[in-house]
This record gives sequence, structure tokens and C-alpha cells, in this order.
Amino acid sequence: MGLSFRGKAIGFAILGVVLAAAGGGLIPFFKNMIRTTIEQSVAITSTSDAFSAWKQAPVPIHMQFYLFAVANPAEVLNGGQPYVIQKGPYTYREYRLKENIEWYENNTVAYDERRWFVFDRNMSVGGEDDVLLSVNVPLVTVATLVKYKSEIVQSLVKDVIEAAGDEGLFVNHTVGEWLWGYEDPLLQDVKKVLERFGIPAPDDHFGFFYGQNNSNDGNYLIYTGQDDPSMTAHLDRWNGMLELPYWSTNSSNMLNGTDGTMFGPYTTRDQTLYLYSTDICRSIYAVYDHDTSSFGIDLLRFVPPPEVFWNSTANPANAGYCTPNCLGSGVLNVSNCQKGAPIIVSQPHFLNSAQKYIDAVQGMHPADEMNTYVDVEPMTGAAFNAQKKLQINIYMQPFPFVDDLKNVRTIIFPLMFVNESAFLDEPNANDFKKLVLNNIRLTYAVQYGLMAIGAVILLTTALISLMRCRAKSEDEMPIMTSSLNDN
Repeated sequence: MGLSFRGKAIGFAILGVVLAAAGGGLIPFFKNMIRTTIEQSVAITSTSDAFSAWKQAPVPIHMQFYLFAVANPAEVLNGGQPYVIQKGPYTYREYRLKENIEWYENNTVAYDERRWFVFDRNMSVGGEDDVLLSVNVPLVTVATLVKYKSEIVQSLVKDVIEAAGDEGLFVNHTVGEWLWGYEDPLLQDVKKVLERFGIPAPDDHFGFFYGQNNSNDGNYLIYTGQDDPSMTAHLDRWNGMLELPYWSTNSSNMLNGTDGTMFGPYTTRDQTLYLYSTDICRSIYAVYDHDTSSFGIDLLRFVPPPEVFWNSTANPANAGYCTPNCLGSGVLNVSNCQKGAPIIVSQPHFLNSAQKYIDAVQGMHPADEMNTYVDVEPMTGAAFNAQKKLQINIYMQPFPFVDDLKNVRTIIFPLMFVNESAFLDEPNANDFKKLVLNNIRLTYAVQYGLMAIGAVILLTTALISLMRCRAKSEDEMPIMTSSLNDN
């Protein structure tokens, strides 16, 4: 004997409730499963999904250099305002490979990251043999190093400078020499003088990135994230140090955050991201700016806020960076980590810096697009797009024992800026979707699909039952009317 309609309706209703409940019950199950899968995937282990991308960056990285050519050297020598002309980009393809990888039982891993650069003429305004006139950094460095030394040392250094002849305050060099280095006769001779008096001497080569092609920027020890996913890629030590030796406060010397290429999973908009940069010898932080996307992947853009680079008057937390002296907002004296060279770093064209630095040099045109940023995929914490922009300047001041520096203004003189960028490409975007997003979407489809099917069954059963009840009521009405008439 078959089931009655009532029995079938109850059966379908139960099925709908079960499916809907199953879909709803799977939400926490799938949520935990997804979370566990992502945490295991982004943890840095030799078998994790993230390992190959962590070991060698899969996306193209480019290093673009913009140099400032001095247009009015004679006026500057006589105390005039400098006028510089930006030349660039001179673009290099950057490659990175982590080497000497050592794993430790406390869920940390140590490594060196070798970087090398290959010139890309097609993405450049000229060749590496282009000649530019700029500041003689070795001369200013030598003058700064002996500024507070004895008159005997200053006199000997002056003799060396004068013997150099045409090596004045402004010199011509090729782009390749400015970037990667050249042997400097002045540094060679001054080194001999300084060593006689036990004074640390600079290298006898100079280049903004001398010694940095096919080399590494130190040994890193980071957390793998196996026991605590939020600490994935966070720095524990750099060159064996728990803290930096450059600044005057403990907080300024702290090694905070990651190297900026990845962060912990489940990044949120209200989060502050910390990263350590060897280029500026300190840790900085970035805050959420806006949502963006790349190849259909949702990303969160983080940028360093202006207060990161304010001076201690505007931001007391930066008091430790007043070494050896306090400058205005937006610039950082890194001479302590540059072997005494009077190098000052800032954002390009003194973006977010004190107005006096912008006004001091003709040719400065700061714009918001010159800011540094990183686009983070929130579930994995991976940095998919990034631009790190940094300007190198030199602190120039009058020195009475150097003829070319007797009459110059005290000024932060811009030399060049760099844009180091990496952008997600379509092949890597598709790989990410296959490995991560598609699986997540599948689990969502299953759980919400079950809920939807269950809801449809319940609704359909209810509608059919209602219609059947109506039909039954209409069939009974004439019988009732006929009975009344018969009476």
C-alpha cells in the first residue's frame, strides 16, 4: 500500500528541513576546514603550498631608478638654490632567491636572500652609459667625516682633495657607475690618511647600490607560522641581532613585522601591518587605505601614513630617530647605518615632508602616486601588488677647509629615487584561484546549495499542500449546499 499524500508531504518536509539544516550545520564545519587549510598552506615549511613562492618570487619584480641631474652647478657653488632635472626611469628586472635555508625546531627558519638585477633597455629612457652630472658624494662624505677631527687631519685631507684636481663638488658619471659603483681616487687617497690616525674610512668605491647586485641584505630568522599563523614570516632576528644598533631608543631599534612580501592570514581592514626595511634601517607600519582588486581577486591596500616619517615634535614616538640630530618631518638620517656617509632618505620629491625641503630645491614636485603601498590578499596575507618608493639625498653643508663647499647652502640635496615594484600577473592569479579561491567557492556552493535545495523543497511542499487543501475545500462546498437545499 502506497503512502498517502499527507505522508509524502511530511516526508518531503522532513527532507527539506534535513537538507537546510545540513547546509547550515556545514557552515562552521567548512569555515574551520577552510581556515585550517589556509593556515597550513601559508605556513612556511618545505612541503607547504607557499614554499616555492616564498623561496623564489614568482611574479616579475622591477627596480626603476630616477636620477636627479644638476642643472646649475656654478650657482650652487656660490650659494644659490639648486635646480635638478629628473632623469629616468632606468629599469632593471630584479630576481630574488632565498639560499642557505636552515629550519629550527622552534618553528623558525633562517635564510639569506640573494638579489640580482638585469638591465631592461626597453623599459628605460636611455642606456646605462648615459652620463649625468650630480653631487660628488665621496667628497661630501669625506668632508663630513673629518668635520670634527683635528686641524692636522683636516689639513691633510684638504691636501688630498686639492691634489685630486678636477674632482670638484659636481662630477659626471654614467648611470651604471652612479648605481653600481666606480673606483674613486679621492676615497683611495683619503683612506690612507684616515687609517694613519685610526679613523674608520669609507670604502674606496662609491655607488648608490654598490655591492648590492648579486648579493644579499643580511641573514633573516623568521617564524614559520606553524604554531601561530598570525606570526607567519614575522622577523625574529636579523644578522643574528634581536634589535638594531642604529637608534637611540629601544622602540626605534625593534625588529617589527615581516619583510613586506607576506603577512599573517586573515588580514583585516582595522589591522596595522608592520615591516622591516634594510633600505632605511628601521621598521615601519602601514594602515588600510582602500579596497582594490587584481584579475578578479579582492585585495586590501595598505600605505604608510605620513606620521611614520614625522619628526619627534609632531610624533614623539619617533624621538629615537633623532640620531645624531633631529631633522624636519619626512626625512630620516641614516648615516649611522651607512658608515658615516651623510645620507638622508625620504619619499620621492620629499612627499609628506616639511615644506622647507621641497622649497629648497627647484624641480621637486611631490604627488600622492609617489607613495609606497602594498596590496594584500586578506585570506592568505600574501602581498600581491607592491610599490616601495624611496629617495636618497645627501646632507650638504659649508666646510671652510674644502673650497667647493665653502659657500654652499645647508641643504638636503636630492640625488635619486627608486621605485621597486611587483605586480600580480594573470598566470599567477589563475594559479591562486585554482589552489585557493575555487576550493573555497566550492565549499560555499555545497553548504548554501544544500540550504537552498532544502528551502525549495519546504516551500514546494507547503505550496502543494496549500493548493491541495484549497482544492479539497472547493470539492466539499457543493455537497454542503445541496444538503441544505434538501432540508
